[in-house]
Amino acid sequence: MDTQEIITRLGGTAKAAALCNVTPSAVSQWIRSGIPRARLMFLTLARPDIFAAPPVLNGHPGRQPPSPTNILDTIPGHSIVLPTTPKATP
Repeated sequence: MDTQEIITRLGGTAKAAALCNVTPSAVSQWIRSGIPRARLMFLTLARPDIFAAPPVLNGHPGRQPPSPTNILDTIPGHSIVLPTTPKATP
């Protein structure tokens, strides 16, 4: 994720500046020079939702975790479905 995307996800230059207690022009400079390391560490702690990546399973972002019947689907390059145990009939 680049600096512009981080600032956009924070709500724009003014909101990012207010969160970091700096001027909007300081945040604008980050677009050219990058977010200072200490500010980036603060933003990561203050807004972890901005930096959270979607889960990636078997190379597909946003997939649901595997069910017990397809647990081997987590192995890259494999999509094996295990048979379920049939229910006993009374």
